[in-house]
This record gives sequence, structure tokens and C-alpha cells, in this order.
Amino acid sequence: MKRIYLPLLLVGLLPVVTSRGAEAELGLQITPGFTTVSVAGDKQKFREDNWLGNGFSGGIESATLHRDLSKDTTLDVDGRAYFNQRDYKLELALTKTDVGYVRAGFTQYRKFYDNTGGFYQGFAPASFTLNRELGLDIGDVYFEAGLTLPNAPKVVIGYERQYKTGSKSLLEWGGVTQGGVTRNIFPSYEDLDEHTDIVRLSLDYDIKNVHIGDEVRYEHYAIGSTKVDSTGALTATVHEDFHSDTFFNVFHMDSHLTEKFYWSLGYLYTTLDGTGDSSGSMFSPLGGPNANWLASAIDNDLDSHVLNLNAMYGPIAGLTFSAGVQAEKTESSGVSDPLFTGGTLTNLLNSVNNLESLDENLSVRYTKIPFTTIYAEGKWTEAHRTLSESALQNDISTLALDSNSSEFRQDYRIGFNTAPLSRMTWSCRYRHLMDHNNYNYSTDTTAGYPGFITAQDFVTDEIMTKLTLRPCAKFSVSLMYQLIATDIRTGSESVPFIPAVPGGTQLAGNYDANIYSVSATLTPMSRLYLTGYFSYQDTRTAAFANQAPSVTTYKGGVFTVMGTAGYALDEKSDATLEYSYTASDNFTDNSANGLPLGLTDHRHQIMAGLSRKFRENVIARFRYGFYEYNESSTGGINNYRANLVSANCTVRF
Repeated sequence: MKRIYLPLLLVGLLPVVTSRGAEAELGLQITPGFTTVSVAGDKQKFREDNWLGNGFSGGIESATLHRDLSKDTTLDVDGRAYFNQRDYKLELALTKTDVGYVRAGFTQYRKFYDNTGGFYQGFAPASFTLNRELGLDIGDVYFEAGLTLPNAPKVVIGYERQYKTGSKSLLEWGGVTQGGVTRNIFPSYEDLDEHTDIVRLSLDYDIKNVHIGDEVRYEHYAIGSTKVDSTGALTATVHEDFHSDTFFNVFHMDSHLTEKFYWSLGYLYTTLDGTGDSSGSMFSPLGGPNANWLASAIDNDLDSHVLNLNAMYGPIAGLTFSAGVQAEKTESSGVSDPLFTGGTLTNLLNSVNNLESLDENLSVRYTKIPFTTIYAEGKWTEAHRTLSESALQNDISTLALDSNSSEFRQDYRIGFNTAPLSRMTWSCRYRHLMDHNNYNYSTDTTAGYPGFITAQDFVTDEIMTKLTLRPCAKFSVSLMYQLIATDIRTGSESVPFIPAVPGGTQLAGNYDANIYSVSATLTPMSRLYLTGYFSYQDTRTAAFANQAPSVTTYKGGVFTVMGTAGYALDEKSDATLEYSYTASDNFTDNSANGLPLGLTDHRHQIMAGLSRKFRENVIARFRYGFYEYNESSTGGINNYRANLVSANCTVRF
């Protein structure tokens, strides 16, 4: 239906376009085109990486229309209909100055997913592929009308539907057993039908120098999904349905009291009521036992209040202070009633979660040092959360967990930007982040995780500097370095039956990253330009359990190289060449104790283009692309090579 209606709608607008006579420029620009892609190797991996379907596709790449219907009324249209790629767009806007506007639109595109699971070289076959294509159609439909009368409140009313339909791959794979060894490498997927309906009404008005606004928003969310996890010998299917109704009200005020002082105030109220159900089954084609379960009643409720106040003050020229505070109180609860029909086990699960938090920030900025800006900023978060969870199995308590936790986060930043020379700019920033969490379990019948954890601390230091040089008008270069270092420490009580938990405080993890990059632009002549970019990321992640065979220290690097060249062959013809290369080298062969970790891969992409202006209003373009991906660490199951050819022609009427 889209293939028929979208082109017909664009054609149907021609009488409107030509209503003022053929002698005037119509304001219509249309670009028809086609693309063909041939892929050798893993077609689904190519689709996932490049968001392109293989085979032939074509249609209207772009169509825009701007028409002055009268001296104060305009019509704008923006459309796209690229078939076989499932890429559609149509937006219309009718605007009357000092009166209002009406806007409506529809967009849809497809996101592809790979249908191949994991890899284990000790199995035959070493990998498995689903016998189906995976992809989600993601779309949006909206309508909005606004009233913009002078000296009157601005009123906007709108409706929008956001949706996702189709199938996608999941990160949790099914277990495969061969020769007494089990590895989770069998691909799993989810069929998804998700949409959100949004209705909103907003009001904005100025009373002298105070701006006041309020927006009321209602959202109805619905999702239905079916998750399928299989091992070949056993298939688990889980069906879930969930619906929620959410009401938001956002009120804000702001004002410049004087040239030196500005303030703003905001308040958000949110209430949510959600219901759902879940059911599942495990089926064994080999004659094993089957099992089913049903959660017939899932209920979620939430109420939240958020209030913030901000101010900015400049006592003297070049010096600015800003400060803000935000308070939040959120209460949520949930209940479910699952039934395991394979036996007589029934459950009743309850949880209540309450959050109270306070955020503060303070910053200062000074710009009166010649060619230099310096700044400093601090952010603090204090939060307290209480959580109560309980579970009954056949009217017998199996879980009683009451806990409260507190968080204190500190985030400090300081930096500067300077241009001491006309052809040089330099910026530098330092950040120090501390996040301290305390946990107290007043009631804990789980006799283990997470009750033995009493605290957790995250400390991050980050340094970033960037230098840009322009030694001459035809050449510029930028160099950047970034260092990120994070330590994670965990406090715990000793657990006699878990030797890895001796109690006290220990270093639970450490993360370090060094990122280097350089980019340059060269225009040796007016008809030629060259750009290049290089980046290298060297990262390492260690954990306290690295002595365990299945937990290895991560260490490796990722390279990225990109280059672009453009050359004007003559006044009407241009040629372009783009190249990108990425590679990672962080593979660890841990097959003996688990699955291989990390990747060793190489990715090349070359794109060559040629454009020709045949007339002032006619431009044709041709492109050729080559893609190659090689993933040696997984035995080549994801490798592919692809060739792309596309052409289009833009005509302006």
C-alpha cells in the first residue's frame, strides 16, 4: 500500500504546486534513484552492520516542496519512498504567519539483525544459524497543530504513535551439548509488536519578563513479545504482554530579572499504572518432560514528583556563576502471581521500591583572560532507596528481603579553552567522579547474594586534551588524547560457604582506557580536498575473580582509519573517494573453560562517487561501494564481501 499511496500523494500535490502559474519556480525538488547490493558470505551480518538490504531497491530518495500559497501562508512537503529497503518518509507543514501551523508526518525504516549465534571450535558444527530473517520496522506517525497569535498564549496540541514490529536477535543464547560439554551458542530471537500512543497539550505564555509553560502528556504503551530460546533438543518459548497508562504534567517558569541574574523553576509529576501477563513453555522434541508456567496477574504502579530550581548570576563582566538543585520522590510497587503448571508450585511475588534523592550543582565560568575561557563545575547527588521483596510458594515464605541503601555521588570537572595564536586552539579537561553506595539488609532470608554486600565504591579519573593547528590556510590538524581510569571496590560480610567472599573491602574491578586520535584536512588546490582521521583505543578490564579459569582479564585495542578525497573535474563534474578501516585485536581463546572472548576482526569500506550537473536544475550522481569484513577469531562465520552500485538524479522544478 505504501508503494502506491506515497508516489500518488506526491503526484497529487502537483495541482497545488502549479496553481500560481507555470512562469514561477515551482519549489519542487525530486530525486529518484536505485541501489543494488550483492553480498557473498554472511548476508545477515552485512545487513546488521550497514543497515542495507541486499538485492535491488529503488524509488524516491528525496522529494521536497516549498510553496508560498499567499504572502503569509506556506506549504512544505518532505518525502521519501525507497522500496525493498522499507524506508519511507512523508512530512507536511502548513504555516500561516502570526496565526498558527498544522504539521503531520510518517516515517518508517528497517533495522536488521544477524541470525547467527555464537562460535565454539570444539563442536561440529561450530556455529548455528536461524532459518529465518530478522529485522524490525521502526516507525512514527504524528499530527500537531499550533496557535501562535501575537500577544496571546501559544497553544500546541498533538498526537503521535511510535511503533516497532518484527523480529530481533537476543544476546542470551541457548546451550548446546556435545560430548558432555555444554556451551551457550545457539541463537535465540524475539518476535515483537510494540507501540506507544501519545497525546499532548502544551501552553506557553509570557507575563512581562516571566515565561510560563505547562505541558500535559498522556502515553498508552503496549508490548506483545514472544521469545524463543532453543538448543535443538529443548525449546523454551515465553509470551509476554504488558500495557501501561502514564500521565505526565510538566510546569516550568523562567525569567531574566536583570542583565546579571536569570532563574528557572520546573516541576514534573508522573503517575503510571501498568498491567500484564506472562506465559511460557518448554518443549522437548526428543520426548523429554515438558513444563509450562503462567503469570496471570502482573501489576505495576508508580508515582513520582520532581522539582528543580536553577539560577545564573554574573556579578562582573566575564564572570558567571550558576547553581541548581533538584529533588525527587518516587514510589513504585509491583505484584505478580506465577503458576508452574508442570507441577503444583504456585508463587506470589511482591515488591515495593521507594526513592528519595537530592541533586545539586554549582559552576563558575570566566572569559576575561585574553583568548581564554576557564571553567569549573561540581555536581552532588544524595539518594536513599528502600526495597522490600517477598515471595510465597504454596503459601510458604521463600523470600523476605528488606533493604535500604544510600548513595553519595560527587562529580568534579575543571578545564579551559584557549586560542593564544590565531592558528592554534587548545582545550583541556579533568574530571574526578566518586560514587559511594551503602547497603543495609534488615531482613534477608536468601542466605547469600546480594545480602552479604555492604558497600560499593566507584572512583573514575578522566583527562582529555585536544590541540588544533592551522599552520596555513590549506592545512589543519587536530590531535586528541583521553585517559579514563576506574576502580571498583566492594565491601562485604564474610560468607562461610562462599570462599571467594572473605569479608572486608577488596578491589572488585579496574578499568583503564587510553584513546588517541588525529584528524587532518588538506586542500592543496581549490578543486581538491583531502581529509583523514585515525583513532586508537587501548583498553584493559580486570576483576577480582581473574584467578578463575572462566574469568579472564580483558586487554586489547581498536583501530579506526577514515579518509575522504574530493576533486572537481570541471565546473560541472565532481569526484569523491571515501575509505574507512576498523580493526580490533582483543581475542582471548578461553575455549577450554568457556567461550572465546573478544574479537580479532578487520573491516574495510570504500565508496567512490561521481556527480554531473547537466543543467542548472538537473544533477546526476553515481556511486560504487565495496565492503569487506573478516572475523578470524570466530572461524569466519560472520565474514562477508559486498558490492554496491547506486545512482540517482535530482531535478528541481
